[in-house]
Amino acid sequence: MVDSNGLKVLLVDDDVNLVKTAGIFLKDEGYQVLEAFNGEQGLVIATRDLPDVIVLDIEMMPGISGPEVCHKLREQPQTAGIPIIFLTAKVDLDAMEATIDQDAQGYLLKPMSGYDLLDKIDEVLSEETG
Repeated sequence: MVDSNGLKVLLVDDDVNLVKTAGIFLKDEGYQVLEAFNGEQGLVIATRDLPDVIVLDIEMMPGISGPEVCHKLREQPQTAGIPIIFLTAKVDLDAMEATIDQDAQGYLLKPMSGYDLLDKIDEVLSEETG
């Protein structure tokens, strides 16, 4: 189990309810939560605040898509190593392939529970530190 105290999670999704609900859950578990509601905001916040992990919608967001955000983050030295977890509503192999192709560390299917999100964040951060 990773000690969540003080770790920053950036949530990037155009679904405001998902971001707010997940954010409340993560804050209750001791995480600092950063919120973005489109790809452009996500890029700015990730570059400025350097979160410990990014949870990123892979589907259609206005402006820059999740895969594009991931690609741009991987191009920048300061954000290249930040673990990314994709969120997807699609239950198919394309989501898994996109995860691998875009150099994300995992994905979660929507809708997900707060506990699913915590488990995936813990898994990804444990891999990064150990």
